[in-house]
Amino acid sequence: MANILDQVGMGEAVLEGKKAWTYAEEILLQVSRTFALNINVLKGKLHKSILLAYLYLRIADTVEDDPDMKASEKEVILDKFAEIFRTAELRDEAVEAFENSLPESWRKSEHPYMNLCLHTHVVVPLLKELPEVYAAPVRDVTVEMCGGMAKFALRQETALSSGWFTLESVADLDEYCYYVAGIVGKLLTHLFAADTCFIGAARKAEMQKLDVSFGLALQVANIVKDCREDSERRVCFIPEEICRRHGFEHSYDMFKSAEELPAEGSAERADFDKRRAAVMNELVQKTWNHLADAIAYTKLVPNVKMRTRLFCLWPLFMAAENMKLIGDGSSIFASDKKVKISRDTVKKIVKSTMAHFYSDKWIDEKFEEVRP
Repeated sequence: MANILDQVGMGEAVLEGKKAWTYAEEILLQVSRTFALNINVLKGKLHKSILLAYLYLRIADTVEDDPDMKASEKEVILDKFAEIFRTAELRDEAVEAFENSLPESWRKSEHPYMNLCLHTHVVVPLLKELPEVYAAPVRDVTVEMCGGMAKFALRQETALSSGWFTLESVADLDEYCYYVAGIVGKLLTHLFAADTCFIGAARKAEMQKLDVSFGLALQVANIVKDCREDSERRVCFIPEEICRRHGFEHSYDMFKSAEELPAEGSAERADFDKRRAAVMNELVQKTWNHLADAIAYTKLVPNVKMRTRLFCLWPLFMAAENMKLIGDGSSIFASDKKVKISRDTVKKIVKSTMAHFYSDKWIDEKFEEVRP
């Protein structure tokens, strides 16, 4: 990695050829916890287009997540990034304007997220090497996601000024998840169809009925799994309307410190724990519903496309196994340790799906075996 990074200096306009692709492949492993596994099972133009899409969306996400930047700054920088992709030319001036707008402190950081952002000029030109049928959907999703992220950054800043960032309704949650994950499902349908003649207009139309849900399945699963970590930065994506149904005035009331909670073993604590689990269980059930749609989506991928099916099956079954561990939601708060599947479970998912990816019957049976 170091050798490639040494060669990708900010003074260069573009690193050419294989070196630029090597940088893209290597930085992916640095910025993705798990998705690199899925992307790297793919080959050819599909692999390259999804790799680049992931990197572009990671760049946008890094801007949106920056804790020190004002929302108004994020809005400007995200718009500069989106401007790169508004035309097929991917103009060098637009890339330069975006990189120049990034915080000075990022230039001294060794964090791979910042490194990637500062090497936008390396990864953007690679998209020009792909046929338009692959490149256009990547440009479109990047522009749309930047707009959505800017919108929620402004909302989050306003909310955090009074304490916490929360979402009022399930509709708000769906809108947030759409911008950070649902539109990725839309992107995948276009790219999958571009990659094979076996996805005609009719099959593609069926996939488009489910593709947003594919993205939402993975995003809501992450929200459930990460809710305690999110609460530490005073962010809660669990809709207020769900919390009120179970007796909480606000969603963040579920994340009180140990000193604020009713005494362990008391009737009040038992009631509090029961209501909190009921809130989480609603989100768990929402995840299972999206996962069922996502499994149906995956079965629409022609079973001759082994790698494409595996790309879909691996994260879905990992999310399903996580939801199985979480159960009714009470386990999230039962220990200080984060609830997550083991490496052995991941290995079993990879091995079993590689053996049975082609069988819709096996996929259905395996999903029902995991689903409570």
